[in-house]
Parts: sequence; structure tokens; C-alpha cells
Amino acid sequence: MAESKETTYVSLRNDLLFHMVFTRNEEALKGLLSVMLNIPEDRIIRAEVLNPMQYSEVIDTKLTVLDLKVHLNDNTYILVEMQVRKFEEWINRTVVYTCRQVADQAHDEFDYSKLEPVIQISIMDYTLFPDHNRFFKRYRVVDDEGYVYTDMIQFWVMDLTQIEEATDEQKAQGLVEWAKAFKADSWEEVNQIQNSAVKEAAKTMQLIMSNPTEREMIRMRQAAQNDWITMRNSERRAGKKAGVIETLAGLVNDGVLTVEAAAQRANMTVQDFAKEAGIKAL
Repeated sequence: MAESKETTYVSLRNDLLFHMVFTRNEEALKGLLSVMLNIPEDRIIRAEVLNPMQYSEVIDTKLTVLDLKVHLNDNTYILVEMQVRKFEEWINRTVVYTCRQVADQAHDEFDYSKLEPVIQISIMDYTLFPDHNRFFKRYRVVDDEGYVYTDMIQFWVMDLTQIEEATDEQKAQGLVEWAKAFKADSWEEVNQIQNSAVKEAAKTMQLIMSNPTEREMIRMRQAAQNDWITMRNSERRAGKKAGVIETLAGLVNDGVLTVEAAAQRANMTVQDFAKEAGIKAL
């Protein structure tokens, strides 16, 4: 695909664009699943997206979950989500979403032998376990000797910051090509990837970004997320500052520090510190 100088490039790390692309382009979706699951593409007979959306409604809230829920070959559920910013309770969140998909299968007179496995795939632009850096890892329910209790729920993680840690097998599987596609920040970068499914994804990306309405939705989604992150960080800083002032005020009240010394540690004027701390400045 020739690079367009007129079409704005937005990375597939944008979760709204991610959802749009793989909902609309079945070849791209099958190619992605084939590589992620390490199965031949011709074994993917049916890949039904279970959560198509009216995208005009998605951006009404910055917290809308934009995971991709796929029923594969009518016998496996695949949940794929792009996560580029650190989410402190990510593990618990994936457990809830995965178990919910398991529970949703149980209807009246449900036959437990008909239960289908659920695989949750997190594509992350940060390292989930700092003491366990891996490019692509599959986590299962096993005992302390590694004996498998069940494969009905699995959690797979692709770490886009650890591409250099990919094994030769993972490179041959095509995982690195997709990781580079997700990391690409320009048409030039994505067009250099010689993978037919990635090229299908790029075609759909360009069609979406050529549509003024959808391009604006994607920008609004990004802006809303940025605003939320900024607000959350501001609240954390405010909470941290309040905690520091409370601690210093206690030291002043205990006679360990003078008001002047406490204000200096808080990087505040004596008057401002005394006001915030609720103590009388001398």
C-alpha cells in the first residue's frame, strides 16, 4: 500500500481504532488470531465478533471498555484488549472479564461438559511484571509443580516494550511482525512490515482515517483518555501533597520541626503551609 501524504496516521495502540480495524476486516482479524494462537489460518473457520459497536456512542465516556470479543470456530472465546497505559488493577480486571465470559455460558440446564475455554489476550505497552520481563507469555491455572488444573481460563500477554526479548520461535510465528505493527508510529513504518494480514489492517486503517467523522471520533477518544489520565494524576499528586503536609504538621505539633523547617520541606511559604496544615504560624 502506497503511503498517503493526506491521511493522518494514528497508531493501532489507539483502542478505538484497534476495535474498528479488527471488527471490519475479517482477514486482518483471522491473521492476528492465527499468529497469536499459533494455528494455521485455514483452521479458523469462523471468527465472530460478539461486541460490534455503534462507534458514535463509544466516545461518550472515556472509560468505555473496548476489548475485542471473538467466538472462534464456535468452540473458544477470545478476548483481546489493547492497553497502553499502566492500569494498577489490570490483573484483577482481566480475571473479572474472563470469569464473566465463563459464567455467561451457563444457562438453564447447562451441561458442564459443553463449557468452552476463554483466552484473554492483553497487548500492553508496558511491562506487567517488572521482575518477569517477557515478550509473549501464556499464563494458566497450575499447581505449585506446574500440573495443569484447567485450561478453561488462560491469560496471554504481549509486551510491546520487550520485542527484543522475542525467541526465534516467536519470531518465526509472526508475533514480532504484529508487535511492530502495533508499535508503528507512521505509515512508512507499518508499510515496511511484509505480512499480508498486517497489510489488510493497514488498508482498513487508512480507510477509517480518511473518513473525517471517524477520524475525529478517534481523536476525541484519545483526548478523553488523556484528560482522564491527567485528572487522575492530578488527584494523586494532590493526595500525596496532602499526606506530606499532614505528616509535617504532626512533626510540628510534636515539637520535632519548626513551622519554618516544615514549610521548607514542603516547598511552601510559611503562611501557605500553616494555612494548609491548620496550624498557627509564629
